[in-house]
Amino acid sequence: MWLTQGVVDTVKYELKIKDRIFDQDGVEIFDSGYFGKILVQDDFALYCEHDSNMRHEIAAHTAMCTHAEPKRVLVVDGGDGALAAELLKHKDISIDVIERDKDIVDAANAFGLYADALKESRVTLNIGETPKMLADMKEATYDIVIFNRFDEIYLDDAVVMADVNRILTEKGLVVMDASSQIFDMSGHKEVLSALDSQFKIVMPFRYTSMVRTGGEQWFAMGSKFYHPTADINLQRADLTDGYTWYNSDVHIAQFALPTATFSLLKEYIRR
Repeated sequence: MWLTQGVVDTVKYELKIKDRIFDQDGVEIFDSGYFGKILVQDDFALYCEHDSNMRHEIAAHTAMCTHAEPKRVLVVDGGDGALAAELLKHKDISIDVIERDKDIVDAANAFGLYADALKESRVTLNIGETPKMLADMKEATYDIVIFNRFDEIYLDDAVVMADVNRILTEKGLVVMDASSQIFDMSGHKEVLSALDSQFKIVMPFRYTSMVRTGGEQWFAMGSKFYHPTADINLQRADLTDGYTWYNSDVHIAQFALPTATFSLLKEYIRR
């Protein structure tokens, strides 16, 4: 059996899979053998067991090692528990997770890697509509907000980014998916533009995916104060236990852009 992923009309990517082990309202988990388990939502592969560290360590620890004193973190659409599991590697922080799809939370138990993270005493999980929950939050509540949003543009609008700016503390920062520079430059620019309207520093950074077509994917950071390469906390980046992919060298290198790409994006990047 094959799982087919498409990005554009001219590009498709097929993954050989052995069995479907979870299927509930558009959320599926496949056992691929080679790539391990693959989490799929609405026929869209999110990540696999073997590239999870590449994605979630980069998102979580790039944020945590940029902010000097993070105490409270919000994960949006984090019901799979993966980002919470990474954030728990840092002491003295509390983590709120909001998730709009209860099926993702149920799938976490079948995936078997991160479900326990959502049960930790430092983690609070709430299920509901993302924009409404953001709008109802108090201002200056979080030091870091991480959107586990993949390529969903509905969270990029000005209202949501204004809410994110409002709920962040005066030196807060946000990290969110920013699509692909190769296959979806327009979507990538939309994310940067949404951040650009609210934040002093806006910079994209890269991660690698085994199950997303092309393997090249991007996050973007919007920051009110801290610069992700100038202000990196080297002790936290290199001495925190539990990393398999992230370190300070990776942190800095992932922000590098080719000259031509920077030229295309310079109106959106603030560094």
